[in-house]
Amino acid sequence: MRTNLLRKCLLTGCFAAAFGAAHAQAPGRILIDPMRPANMSEAAPAGQGAGAGADGAGVQVILTSPERKLALIDGKVVPLGGDARGGTLVGLSDAGAVLHKDGSRDVLLMHPAIDKKPPSTAARR
Repeated sequence: MRTNLLRKCLLTGCFAAAFGAAHAQAPGRILIDPMRPANMSEAAPAGQGAGAGADGAGVQVILTSPERKLALIDGKVVPLGGDARGGTLVGLSDAGAVLHKDGSRDVLLMHPAIDKKPPSTAARR
C-alpha cells in the first residue's frame, strides 16, 4: 500500500514537472487570436489590420435606429453631425460612414477589402 502511494506521488510529480516545463515557454510566445479575420496580419496590433484606414482603425460599428444614428470611428463613438478625423459625420449606411471635410466627402467603408461584383448569368441558372 505504501509503494502504491509512493508511485502515485512520483507520477503526480512527473506530470506536474512536465506540465510546468511545457508552459514555461508560454510567456515569451505570442498568442494568436483564433477569431481574428483572415485578412488581418498576425503581427498587426488590434485595430491595425487590413481594412483599417491609413491613420487608424476606421469604422468598426454603425448603429442606426429611428431614435439615433451613430458610428464607432477609430474607437470613438460619433453621432450623426459629430466630429471625427477632422471632419463632420454627415451620413451613415450599412456599408459605411460619410465625413464632410474641407469641402469634400470622405467615405469610410466598414469592409474596404470586400469587392462586390454583380452576379454572373451562369450563377442565375
